[in-house]
Amino acid sequence: MPLHEPSPYEVLGIPPTAGVREINLAVGPAMRQGRHSRQQIQDAAALLRNPDRRLELDIQQPLPPEPVDGVAELLRPVLEEPLLVVDRPPVTPAALLVVRREELAADFAEPAPASTAAEPPVPAQFAADLSVLPPIEIPE
Repeated sequence: MPLHEPSPYEVLGIPPTAGVREINLAVGPAMRQGRHSRQQIQDAAALLRNPDRRLELDIQQPLPPEPVDGVAELLRPVLEEPLLVVDRPPVTPAALLVVRREELAADFAEPAPASTAAEPPVPAQFAADLSVLPPIEIPE
């Protein structure tokens, strides 16, 4: 079984630019070739004759890529320079962050402390300090 259904253009063997006349003329040869069932050929022709359904099909079908002249010339600067491979140190288990359910439960435990503030207090380990601020130069 094919991975995809053939498009109506493939069933009838016509280009996407074909008009209604070409669609009608392609039905007979498609039937004689016998590559597709009679129902598939009739459905394909009916779909392509309907302008709204054909537009919907054309929008959903990806266009084939257009050939690019001078690809080798365009890629020459990239292909001439070798790729830079960065050696990274191996990841150690100590470098990984581990989040445990108990720690999360402790951070967001109920009941919240009684206060008149509209927002709950931030746990101490998530509080902002000078380590999260960018360096600031103060003019003299």
